[in-house]
Amino acid sequence: MPSPNASVSTPSSLRRRVEAVWTQGIETWHPSAVAAWGALVAACVGSRLATTITYIEDPDSLRFALSVADEYDVAALQPHFPGYPVFWAAAELFYTPIGSFSVSFSIVGGLATVLLIWGLLRLWGVPLRSVQGAALTGTVFFSPLLWLMGTRYMPDLLGTAGAVVTLALLLRALPLDRDEQFDEWAARAGVGLAGLLAGLRLSYLPLVLMPALLVLWSSRRPERLVGVGVVSVAVWLVPMILDTGLWTLIDAAWGQTTGHFTDFGGTVQTKSDLGRRFIGTVQGLWADGLGGWWPGRNPLTAVVGAGLLGTGGIGAWRLFDRERFGDRRAWLLGVCVLAYGLWMFFFQNVVHKSRHVLPLLALLLPVVAAGAAALWRWQTWTARGVLLCAAGVYVAVTLVLVDQHRDPSAIAQTKQFVESQTERSGPTRVASVPLVNTYLRSQRVDAQFLSIEDSTDIRRLRRAKQGRTLVVGTYASLLDREPTRTHTFYHNPHVNRMWPEVTVYVYEY
Repeated sequence: MPSPNASVSTPSSLRRRVEAVWTQGIETWHPSAVAAWGALVAACVGSRLATTITYIEDPDSLRFALSVADEYDVAALQPHFPGYPVFWAAAELFYTPIGSFSVSFSIVGGLATVLLIWGLLRLWGVPLRSVQGAALTGTVFFSPLLWLMGTRYMPDLLGTAGAVVTLALLLRALPLDRDEQFDEWAARAGVGLAGLLAGLRLSYLPLVLMPALLVLWSSRRPERLVGVGVVSVAVWLVPMILDTGLWTLIDAAWGQTTGHFTDFGGTVQTKSDLGRRFIGTVQGLWADGLGGWWPGRNPLTAVVGAGLLGTGGIGAWRLFDRERFGDRRAWLLGVCVLAYGLWMFFFQNVVHKSRHVLPLLALLLPVVAAGAAALWRWQTWTARGVLLCAAGVYVAVTLVLVDQHRDPSAIAQTKQFVESQTERSGPTRVASVPLVNTYLRSQRVDAQFLSIEDSTDIRRLRRAKQGRTLVVGTYASLLDREPTRTHTFYHNPHVNRMWPEVTVYVYEY
């Protein structure tokens, strides 16, 4: 990959620089290097532990929390197919001795942040203890979306880290210049990690698919690489089959796959407005991922946006100037980004879930870091002052979002409110969409749940004569009367774009 540390570099000299970083490992095992990485691990894990959330913020998080704290059951959507067994095993590894699933997810998130930083440093051939390495570490560490995902009960951050490391290994293996040879060790490691990635975050495979195929094509013994891939898939697939049962797993896979593409997955088939999908993607990267300005946000985010545009522009020029424009690794990396970007845009829920942009965000951050490092090297008070000001606001925006994340989301506040109503005399009925009902029922909310999508439930709802009915969502027209009172709960949509506003209509009898 192009090295942003040199002002002019040919592909062959670039290759030697990257080669040196890889052969030295973590910049040699010098005590100061080990201390630097140890401090980074402590900072990442410690900061995520300090901002641990202790509530279930949405139905997706609920499934993973139940899989760790209750029982791993793909058939019961704990979690849903494809099961994410590699992520589950990582979370369970810490949950078993600790006994707190929220703490376990934060530890995994902190370690995933370290792994992501390591992968990006290797991908660009940059040592940690350098201006470029420090800038890259800082942009990743304080990225709003990456920090928030580091404490969510979700596999996306660890999957992003795994995908970046896999990509770095596969690109390392390929002989893309005339004086290079195929790296068999890197190829085996990359293919093996690609197999594990399928059990960690299956939807991230399009990012590494092209280099994986090129590695198989370039190898003199592709059958060995195929064997490595088969073994790495079997490591998680065989236990999942034994746990779930083959035909039960096939049924779950078919139901969830067809449902994802045709019903609840937020793909282009169910949300076909391409303009809205484009806006959702841009918002996920720019506003949620980088903390840039968006309508309705604090004016300070405009300062962040200006800093991002400035450092990103300088970084793009530094990384992809004419001297390095012919680097084949940069072009192949661009193809990987395009492949995942198209898959994500058309077949993921980019309208309501920012987390799908994580791989693109991770590969965008080195460009910003390269620009920040270039500004710092100018060694002028003006350049460094502007850079520190923008960085300070970037950090402040992230810390505000992280602090807001510790407060319950709108649907979690709704759950607390519904629980308070069940403690009163008389029966309590909750009417909403099945997803909300499942979210509440799975957390043992003691109420009668009725689906607004079921005509029988609606008739039963209208015949109710005692107790209270709580209609969750904008479905007040279900009943031919005015609600006794209305409660609306909110959270910042840039913390979580799913259900940032939930209204509850209360009907007393």
